[in-house]
Amino acid sequence: MADIMSREYASCLDEKDKLSRYKEEFYLPDHLYYEANGLGPMSRRSEKTLKRVADEWKNQLVAGWFCGEIPWFYYPERIAAMEEGIVGAQERELIINGTTTTNIHSVLAAFYRPEGKRTKLLCDSQIFSSDRYAVEAQIRLKGLDPEEALVLAGGDGPILDEEDLIAHMTEETALAFFPSVVHSTGQLLDMERLAGEAERRGIPVGFDLSHSAGVVPHKLHEWGVDFAVWCNYKYLNGGLGCPATIFIHEKNFDLPVAMPGWHGYVKSRQFQKLPYFEAETGAGGWQHGSPLILNMAPLEGALDMVNEAGIGAIREKSLAMTGYFMELLDAMPSDCGISILTPREEARRGGHVTILHAAAPDITEFLDSGSRMTDKLRAAVKEKRDSGTAASSDDQVRIAFSPLFSSFEDVRQTAENLYGLLKN
Repeated sequence: MADIMSREYASCLDEKDKLSRYKEEFYLPDHLYYEANGLGPMSRRSEKTLKRVADEWKNQLVAGWFCGEIPWFYYPERIAAMEEGIVGAQERELIINGTTTTNIHSVLAAFYRPEGKRTKLLCDSQIFSSDRYAVEAQIRLKGLDPEEALVLAGGDGPILDEEDLIAHMTEETALAFFPSVVHSTGQLLDMERLAGEAERRGIPVGFDLSHSAGVVPHKLHEWGVDFAVWCNYKYLNGGLGCPATIFIHEKNFDLPVAMPGWHGYVKSRQFQKLPYFEAETGAGGWQHGSPLILNMAPLEGALDMVNEAGIGAIREKSLAMTGYFMELLDAMPSDCGISILTPREEARRGGHVTILHAAAPDITEFLDSGSRMTDKLRAAVKEKRDSGTAASSDDQVRIAFSPLFSSFEDVRQTAENLYGLLKN
């Protein structure tokens, strides 16, 4: 049996990797980088598109709105269209706009319409903090109390029970809003099933794809998802400050925009600055103020690479890497104290792996430092191991490799470094 911990084994996997050529396109640190779910690195393609747009600003000034290589006036639509195949949407269902949180406010303001006994807003028990802040704010803006109107379902444990989510889709539910991948555990939800169950009950349903866009394929239009939001700086490598994306299913194009802005006006009459708002048909009508062109520019180059690689191939390699990493963790002696929280089944696994360990903060510090071993770190880990302290579900370390810039040797080396820290 091959030694999965050997460099030869990882090298064999890398030799078969069809995406390995993309690693050289990125500017990477001189140590292992495992936070693709936090901030993707800059690529040479992103640098090129950023420079092009900056030069247009430098040389054309205001004329760039209509004279650039891609006129800035249409830039949000053009870049959003590059995400069609990545998330399974139609062109007019997508727009680049604002941040994930501002977009959550925007879609909830329109889709959350409590009336009669339908007043509940259903979310998951592991809801991301910023999402929850927006959800509770929108409930209060509708004159209701989040303590009564917000329903958190999915069971008591860190792994969500989808049957429990569905069971809480009742006649009192006005809207359901879930993640595609749970940020804390890496669990991938069955979006198609959840969307179908919600639709059968007459409940609008939306998703936050921030931890799946660019690493997991989606079919938002086909599944009938009412709306979705996501950031573009994680697996899509759009850069810090990159604007987010809104998806509005075409069946909802007639829904009034609740938080309008001038850039969501009908394109042909936008500069008339009329006193009433008339939304552009499709997701474009959900834009707010002037688009953040410079912040958006790196995403153009990044999406070009993602589309060239293909979201199917990206998912295939992602599953291979997370599966390999789990095998490596399983091969460690039990006294290393590691347990894996992320679901093992490929159909329930996103792009990152969450491990549990009593010394989770020390492990995170170790990995963030480029795996630099110090006496202080080793002593801290040893103390927690020797004390027999059991890891709780909050003692998490999240590790995310990118199919575009991570190698299988990176995966192996990360596991080896962890073993070096945790072994007796």
